[in-house]
Amino acid sequence: MENKTLQQNGSVVVSAPTALASITEGEISVQCATAHNFPRSLALFEKRASDMVSQDEETAASCLYSRPVGKDQRGKQKYAEGMSIRMAEIVGAAYGNLRVGAMLIEQTPRQVKARGFAHDLESNFASTSEVVEATVDRDGRPYSERMAVVVAKVALAKARRDAIFQVVPRALCKTLEDLARKTAIGDAATLSKRRGLVVEWIGKLGIPEARVFSAISVKGIEDVGLKELELLTGLKTAIKEGDSTIEEAFPPESQKPTVSLPTEKRKPGRPTSASKESEKPNGKPKESPPMDDSAWALAVGIALTKLHKHGLSADAIALELVKGGLNAEAGKAKPKERAEVLAKLYGLMGEVPE
Repeated sequence: MENKTLQQNGSVVVSAPTALASITEGEISVQCATAHNFPRSLALFEKRASDMVSQDEETAASCLYSRPVGKDQRGKQKYAEGMSIRMAEIVGAAYGNLRVGAMLIEQTPRQVKARGFAHDLESNFASTSEVVEATVDRDGRPYSERMAVVVAKVALAKARRDAIFQVVPRALCKTLEDLARKTAIGDAATLSKRRGLVVEWIGKLGIPEARVFSAISVKGIEDVGLKELELLTGLKTAIKEGDSTIEEAFPPESQKPTVSLPTEKRKPGRPTSASKESEKPNGKPKESPPMDDSAWALAVGIALTKLHKHGLSADAIALELVKGGLNAEAGKAKPKERAEVLAKLYGLMGEVPE
C-alpha cells in the first residue's frame, strides 16, 4: 500500500510503505480471505462456548464478576455485575474469525492507559476500547515497579475484554452468562456444600467473617442464600482479576470515637472555677484548656471515615466542616467547640459519638 503526502505547492509525494505496514496488511488480507472461505456457525459457537463455560464450577465462577460501586440512599452497598476477562477469552475463542489485541498507549507515574481492539474479519466490523488504571494507592503513593507492571497487565486484559464484548453481540453472550451463573451458584440442593466453600474462601482471605457478612448485609453463614452466593462469586473473580481489592469489597467496620472532655475535679464544699471567675472584676470566665491534639485528630479522622462509608461526597464533608467551625484555627478551639464539631459530623449520619 502506497503512502501519499500532499505538499504545500499542490504536488503529491508517493512513498513506499514500510516493512511493518506491508507485513500487517498481508496478515489482515489473509485472515479476511480465510474468514470468508470458512464462515462461522452460530450454532457451533454456542455449543463450543457452552461446553467451556460449564466445564466445571471453578471455570463458571471465573466468568462472572461483581465489584462495589458505592452506596444507595439507605446506605446499602451497591455492586456492578458483568462478564469477566475469562468469559471474554472463551467468547473470543469460540466465536472465531476474530482478531483481537491490546497495547499500552500511555504510562505516567500516576496512571497507565491501555487500548484494546477487536476486528470481526467476516463483517469487517471493528471496535476499540480504552482503560485507565491508577498506579498510586489511596494516599497518592506510587506503586513499586513490580506492582506497576501487574497493574499494566490488568489494564491490557480489561481493554481487550471490553473490545471483544463491543464486537460480539450481547444477545449471543446472555445465554452464556446465565449458564455460568447456574453452574457456579447451583441450586438449593447444593446450598449447604457451597456455604462450606464460602467459609473456606473467607479463611484464605485472612479477614474476619463479620466483614464479609456485613458487606453483603447478612448476619452469618446461615443467612447466605443463592443471591448472596452469586454476589460473593462475582466479588471473588473481581478480586482475582484486579477489578477490586479485599479492602474495597469488604471494608472494615469503622469504630465510633470516644471523646472525653476534660473536667475539673473538686472537693465537696469547694467552690468551682466558674464561681471563682464570676467573682472577678471583669466577670469574664476563664477559657478551658484545648483538647489534646492527637485525640482530636483521631476523633475527626474516624468521623470522616464513617462519613465516606455512608456515601457522603468530599465536597459535602468539607462544607459541613466549615459550617462546624473546623478550619486552620480549629486546633486552638476550646473542648466544647471541638465537641460541637464532632456532633455536627455525626449528625450527618444520625449518630452520636460515644
